[in-house]
Amino acid sequence: MPAKILFLLLTLTLSGCASLPPVSSSTTTASAAARGAARANRNAETAQQRLAAVAAQRAEAKQQFCPNWQQALDHARSNAIGCAQMPANEQATCWQAVSQWAQEERHYFHALAPLLQGGAYASPAAQAAHFFDLAQGWAITCQDGQKACTAASGHQQMDHSKNAVNQFCRR
Repeated sequence: MPAKILFLLLTLTLSGCASLPPVSSSTTTASAAARGAARANRNAETAQQRLAAVAAQRAEAKQQFCPNWQQALDHARSNAIGCAQMPANEQATCWQAVSQWAQEERHYFHALAPLLQGGAYASPAAQAAHFFDLAQGWAITCQDGQKACTAASGHQQMDHSKNAVNQFCRR
C-alpha cells in the first residue's frame, strides 16, 4: 500500500510539472534586462544623492574654513601662552594637552584636504593641516621644558603655513 501512495504522489507531482507553460528565453532575457535597468536606475539615484551630499559638505566646509582656521589659530596662541606662563613643574602636562588638541585640529584639516581638492581651498587646507602637524610636534618638544621649546625647529615652517592660510582668508 505505501508503494501505491508513493507512486500516486509521484505521478501527480510529475503531471503538475508537465502542465506548466514553457519559459521562453526571450521572456527570461527581458525580465533580467528590466531588473538590471531598475538596479542601474537605483544606483544612479544613489550616486546623485551622494554627489549632492558631497557638494553640500564641500560648500559648508568652504564657508566654515576661514572662521574655523581663525578660531583654531587663536586657540593655539592662547594655549601656547598659557603653558609658557605656568609654573615649570606643570608645563609638561599642559604641553601634552596642547599636543593632543593640535592632533585633533591636524586631523580636522587633513580631512578637509580631500573634500576641498581641486579648488581654491585645497592649498590653504593643506597648509592648515601642515601647520598643525608642526604645532603638534612643537608641543611635544615643549614638554621637555622651556629651553627645548625655545630651541625647537620648525618655527619658520609654521609661520610660512600660518601666513599662507591667513593671506588666503583675508581675500
